[in-house]
Amino acid sequence: MKIQTVKLNINPREPIRAAGFAQQVQPLDTVRDPLYARILVLEQNGSRYVHIALDSLQAPITLVKDVRERLEQAWGLPTVVIISGTHTHFAPDMRVESYRHQVRDQVCEALIPLTLREAELTCSYVAEPFTRIGQSRISHWTTDQIFAHALCFYENEKRIASLLIYNCHPTSLNGDTPFFTSEYPGYAMRQLDAQYPDEFFSFLQSAAGDVSTRFTRKEQTPAQMEQFGFWMAEEFDRLLNKPVPLFPVELGYSERLVKLNHELKDPSELVIPEYYSERERITLQYGIERSRENLAHPEKLRHETTFTAWKIGPFRLIFSEFELFSEYNTATIPDRSALICYSQGYSHYVAGPSFDGMTYESLQDTLSADTRQEFLNVIQELSQA
Repeated sequence: MKIQTVKLNINPREPIRAAGFAQQVQPLDTVRDPLYARILVLEQNGSRYVHIALDSLQAPITLVKDVRERLEQAWGLPTVVIISGTHTHFAPDMRVESYRHQVRDQVCEALIPLTLREAELTCSYVAEPFTRIGQSRISHWTTDQIFAHALCFYENEKRIASLLIYNCHPTSLNGDTPFFTSEYPGYAMRQLDAQYPDEFFSFLQSAAGDVSTRFTRKEQTPAQMEQFGFWMAEEFDRLLNKPVPLFPVELGYSERLVKLNHELKDPSELVIPEYYSERERITLQYGIERSRENLAHPEKLRHETTFTAWKIGPFRLIFSEFELFSEYNTATIPDRSALICYSQGYSHYVAGPSFDGMTYESLQDTLSADTRQEFLNVIQELSQA
């Protein structure tokens, strides 16, 4: 087994618009908190596995393909590349080609000459409920599927690298924020970097389609963001220091192609309940416009997606491009698998099969009931693969 880690600063080199809110249209050139690509590279039996966590709203599939092609050509080895976005809404828009190419080139320039070192690795995994930061952001909907996870790697029983997972939208600031920031997950990772300077930490976003800080934050300020980051770092530190069994690291990879069937919603039938919050009423208008666009142009809808599973010892990470509701976590295996969203591309919200409301999130979800059920089935299958 071979391993190496890399942390790259991916701050934009020119003014560029942010991504995540409709009002983010003007280019920004101020970076309050640094943006990083945190990269874990493992090699076993002549194959390499690369996971890249970007402080970004999304991980475009074109970026995944470009990086994989360059690395495989340079390394001459079969290479799996998985790229996940932390989903901060205050990073440069990856749809802007110049920035996407900047990140692509930075990653490849760092990884192509990389020397991996031999190591006898073991791993551990722990997950526990954690709702201090995030809860359901839909006023009539609750969820018990919010967890903090830690998947750790050890050399001679000394922890050297950790993949830290949580499902809550990093949107404690508002859409008019005039600077770039990695939001509270980035703040938490930097605290852990400082606390454990010889270790590597990376953040992965789980199924957070219906989860955010909307009803847990007191204000939308940098101070609130930093408070959330402190609480997140505190929770991850608690998980990192729990006694856990260690397992040999055996790597594997699998994919499942899923056909997408659609059931388009007619926003003219929408009746807004009186109990909706003011914020929900405002954001609902964006969902209505998106729903109208889908009705007018069904030819733009996609008809397939790929779920990816990365085997790490007895554990499984399942990656999806969608903003899945937290209900999809019910298809994972406790203490054995975790669902990671905003990975290998980026697509719309997908409500859980039991969700029957009409919200901003669900109006963007065009998928049929049978497709949503198939998502649950595939996540469950990949959790055992």
